[in-house]
Amino acid sequence: MNALQHSLDAATVAGVIARVAERRPRIHCLTNTVAQNITANMLLAFGAVPSMASHPDEVAAVAAGAGAILINLGTLSLEGERAVPRLLEVAREHRKPLVLDPVFVELSPLRMRLAEEALRLPGIVVRGNAAEMQALEPRLALAPSATRVTTGRIDRIEGPGGWMDIAHGDPLMTKVTGLGCASSALVAACCAVEDDLVLAAGAALTAYGIAGEIAAERSAGPGSFAMHLVDSLAGLGDVALRARMG
Repeated sequence: MNALQHSLDAATVAGVIARVAERRPRIHCLTNTVAQNITANMLLAFGAVPSMASHPDEVAAVAAGAGAILINLGTLSLEGERAVPRLLEVAREHRKPLVLDPVFVELSPLRMRLAEEALRLPGIVVRGNAAEMQALEPRLALAPSATRVTTGRIDRIEGPGGWMDIAHGDPLMTKVTGLGCASSALVAACCAVEDDLVLAAGAALTAYGIAGEIAAERSAGPGSFAMHLVDSLAGLGDVALRARMG
């Protein structure tokens, strides 16, 4: 663990969110088919712009103008396998923030190989659950510039510049397919406007978690929760952040 613990207050989170809304960064998402729709809607609610080209013959051209890139290894296709190295090259050449979401990497040698390729990229952000991050631990140990984002009941963010814990959210966020994948896209959106990647990830997950808390209070179950989460994220402001962050 890094020695320096980052602190995060409502004003800082609000500032990062305001920059996303002002700059409207385009986030290029190579993501799984289950998560495409909800990821796009969450990015729009957050103030960012999604693009999701996946064909290997066009993905580099589309991603070159994006503010950040997300690679999600869920539901891999032959085209997706070919597209990943091209996106990594775009991120390397253009110095774009890149977030890797290693979905079920512990189950698939192919996903592990692609994750290993991604971890060679300096300054990468990896957002996964505890099982995924544990499976990647030997590779992450060889990537000292990587920022690790391990999500769960309490989210742990660790990077070269420090670490922080985020304790916002609601259990209903685990009951809707694609919400974890969408959180990776929001991390990418904040990385597009904030150079401190630990701070960027912390702001994204704090905003998302607080929106989840608000949505849970308004919903009757997982179906209505997903609808309210989009609304809560879109309407999240300083007052709600201050009230929930103390």
